[in-house]
Amino acid sequence: MLNAAGLSLDQAPPIQVPFSFFRLAPLFALLAGAVLLWDGEVVLVSRWLAPALAVTHLLALGFLTQVMCGALFQMLPVLAGAPVPQVVWVGRVTQLTLVLGCLALSWGLYSGGRASLMLGGSLLGLGLTTFVVAVGIALTRARGVPQTLRAMRFALAGLVMALVLGLVLLAGMLGARITGLAGWVDLHLSWALLGWVGMLIIGVGYQVVPMFHVTPAYPRWFTRMAAPLVLAALVASTGLVALGKAGLAGWALLPAVLVLAAFAMVTVNLQRRRERPRVDTTLLYWWSSMGLILISAGLWVLDGPAELLGVLLLVGVGVGLPTGMLLKIMSFLSWFHLQHPQVVARRFDVRFPHMQVFMPEGLARIQFAVFTLMLVLLTLAGLSSGSPWGAYLARGGGAAVMAGALLLVWMQWGCYRTYQSISRQLG
Repeated sequence: MLNAAGLSLDQAPPIQVPFSFFRLAPLFALLAGAVLLWDGEVVLVSRWLAPALAVTHLLALGFLTQVMCGALFQMLPVLAGAPVPQVVWVGRVTQLTLVLGCLALSWGLYSGGRASLMLGGSLLGLGLTTFVVAVGIALTRARGVPQTLRAMRFALAGLVMALVLGLVLLAGMLGARITGLAGWVDLHLSWALLGWVGMLIIGVGYQVVPMFHVTPAYPRWFTRMAAPLVLAALVASTGLVALGKAGLAGWALLPAVLVLAAFAMVTVNLQRRRERPRVDTTLLYWWSSMGLILISAGLWVLDGPAELLGVLLLVGVGVGLPTGMLLKIMSFLSWFHLQHPQVVARRFDVRFPHMQVFMPEGLARIQFAVFTLMLVLLTLAGLSSGSPWGAYLARGGGAAVMAGALLLVWMQWGCYRTYQSISRQLG
């Protein structure tokens, strides 16, 4: 069983708010897999090529950011007692602009169309600004665990910086002059991966690892220093890029990389000490993601291939960890959102199924096997990019991405159908 102590259950948004983000996200992974299947010979040759840019943004914005936005809309009121103002309206605006903006931007990056690039940038700027303002207001009112809230606030700052830098780079693609382009691109990636994604994973991990896996809390020495060190490293790197010292800017990120590596080791150690000995699929996703973070940190220090790092971080962690969390979170939210109507209707004769019925463990194991195959194929493709074998491996990886996304969609719809069925019984 999970440890649900400290949850504020009366301020949760309607289940359709997070579920709408969760259920659309795999469709962007499906599109990314289609690009890999179509352009497998070039996607992993260089991160600068158009298909690689399209795949990166389909996964980073369409899949990963969409899952993270949906999770924050749910987690802030439940974990921090800070509901997002006008959450239904804000959620719809955020998702509509994020979906359309990601599609337009990705197509513009793939085809080179100026109109698509401008439309995508405008929609993403509007949608993510709406999200940042609403979540920022909620975070100012939050009263939860200080370390978690600090990590979430820093993560929001990371999203703002990634958005600003992305719009600047987009202006460069449309004709504006940018000196030291490669350094600014790397900085954009750093704020997105280390600032937005990394710090949010850390902040969310502080809560969900002890809650879902019934582990001890994260040690205070780590929760005190982790987020400030990541932020300080990113600020220092930004200043060095602005001064034209892009080489030193990369090394300034070392403290942030080490913090993520330490988080991975601490997390695995806590999960090793969990009270429940059972190994479920969500735990397998956590272990694989933490291992990939450690491998990626080593590759970064050794100046490994950027394309291989992209596979490990964006696909291995950026797709793997949210997928594993969705398997647990969607089941929990379905059960969670049925509790209140049952009490109100006094329908205690309606028995809820076990949480595993919402997301069957057997299907989850198959989904993890497909994910593992996808990761192996794309890693081998990254190691052999430019060769005929690399193209075949990339296409095989693309097919596996599509298969995993379709299976996740099927499981999500099954979960939602089970929720709706029980909800109708409650009247």
